[in-house]
Amino acid sequence: MIKKSHCLYQSTKLIHVLLEYTERTPQECTSINSIRITGDFFVYPEESLDKLEASLIGTKLEEYHVRQKVQQWLRGTQVFGFDSESLTKAIIGCLNNGETKI
Repeated sequence: MIKKSHCLYQSTKLIHVLLEYTERTPQECTSINSIRITGDFFVYPEESLDKLEASLIGTKLEEYHVRQKVQQWLRGTQVFGFDSESLTKAIIGCLNNGETKI
C-alpha cells in the first residue's frame, strides 16, 4: 500500500519532509518512493539537495539506512540549520505523522 506523509521537524532551522512510501508486511522492507525536503535551512551547493532526494528513493525506511545516506551526502555538502541526526529524525518521523493512503 502506498502512503503519503509529512513531518515538520525543528532543528537549528525548520525541516519539512514530504514523503511517499510503500508500506510492506513486517517481513518486507518499507521503502521510500519519493521525498521532498524543504525548510528554512541553507545548503551549498543548492542542487546537492536534489541529489540527496534522488539517492533516498528505494532506501529502506529505517533509521540506520536513512542515516547512512544522509551522512554520505553531508561529506560533499555545506549545510546550515541541521545535522545528519536531525534530518534522519525528520525523515523517519514521517512514519508517525498524519498518513494518507492512496
